[in-house]
Amino acid sequence: MDKISVIIPVYNIASYLQRCLDSVISQTYKNLEIIVVNDGSLDNSLEILEEYAIRDERVVVLNKENGGVTSCRREGLANAQGKYIFFLDGDDWLESESLERLYLLGKQQDADIIVGNAYYSTDNEDIEMFSTNFDVLSSKEFIHSLAIGKQPWCLWMKLIKKSICHKMVIPDGLSMAEDMLGVLQLSFYARVIAKSSYYGYHYYQRQGAATKTPTKKHAMDALLAAKYVSDFFKARNVYSDYFDDIAIINLRCLLTCCNQGGVDREESLVKQIYSDFYRTKYLKFLIWQHRLILAGFKRGINFYRILFFIRRLHIGF
Repeated sequence: MDKISVIIPVYNIASYLQRCLDSVISQTYKNLEIIVVNDGSLDNSLEILEEYAIRDERVVVLNKENGGVTSCRREGLANAQGKYIFFLDGDDWLESESLERLYLLGKQQDADIIVGNAYYSTDNEDIEMFSTNFDVLSSKEFIHSLAIGKQPWCLWMKLIKKSICHKMVIPDGLSMAEDMLGVLQLSFYARVIAKSSYYGYHYYQRQGAATKTPTKKHAMDALLAAKYVSDFFKARNVYSDYFDDIAIINLRCLLTCCNQGGVDREESLVKQIYSDFYRTKYLKFLIWQHRLILAGFKRGINFYRILFFIRRLHIGF
């Protein structure tokens, strides 16, 4: 049985660590390396991690200055000894058979990435996250499935061969769409992607979690992510082969930009997305509300910003 390296970024989540780590330690698949990367936590997270390292020799604690989740994953990956990588957020948790089911399916299908299903979980309920099931897809088929919204853009709940993880490059300083860029690259380098119908990951929806407060930087970073997507395929001379998916992804990034407050409508990256990709054949993959938002922003109206203003008025009353 091959070793799996589970990489867990940790920042000020002491209240949730026990549930997360216990769910990994109790996995039915035992050949694990559990790498927890403390990202300069100010609470007692590090103390808890060190206690677990004493109790279970599979737990490896890495301590670093605060740099964000991407830097934690990069640090964990640089130290990983396993053949497979599994990314897990420190406030989330797993069902006990999660890793075993993904691993066995991967061996059966000779897959480079094995995708599972996840729940949106609170303290009171689990809600199934939308994700269409399939047996196996090629790299190009899976990227299309991501682009049109049939699969979530998340690095977690995926068992990934380390050999392709080392090809993943996420730009430093990016505050938005880090997972999207990571999943896109991994999917491109994979030969075969398999899907398990098993719901084994709990994506915890906690009050006060680190959500993205709308800022101009976040809005601009969403546009930079769109440019990175286009440049990634151009650099590999496959831009025309993936053009339809690139178009849809760029429009989704523009939506994220609007959601984060937007930028000047005359910004060159905004103008380029509208010029190159704003077509009915691509807009049809978006829900009508999102088509309305893009149509409004094209005319200088950000409906997201209006909605935020209305919500603030409502809270004020």
